[in-house]
Amino acid sequence: MQIIVGFIIAFSLGYLTSQYGLFGSVIEEFVDVTLSSNKRGIILVVAGLILSYIFILIPLERIASIESKRSEGYPFRTSAREHLQRRGSF
Repeated sequence: MQIIVGFIIAFSLGYLTSQYGLFGSVIEEFVDVTLSSNKRGIILVVAGLILSYIFILIPLERIASIESKRSEGYPFRTSAREHLQRRGSF
């Protein structure tokens, strides 16, 4: 169920981003104004990157660590060396 909800959220955010051209408008905003005169814009971009790191990357890292701990006892887990030995290539 969580995978479906995550997929729906990701799809809707991607759709809204492409529909309203958010990336294009951000790029146009920074191309039109010189970097030295747009201190507030620079601060907003850095804050946006930090917030995206906090709300997207950190939870993904936690999910990945939980999944890796959960699948440690998977019975069909073999190393690459074992696969090569079975085929006779090693």
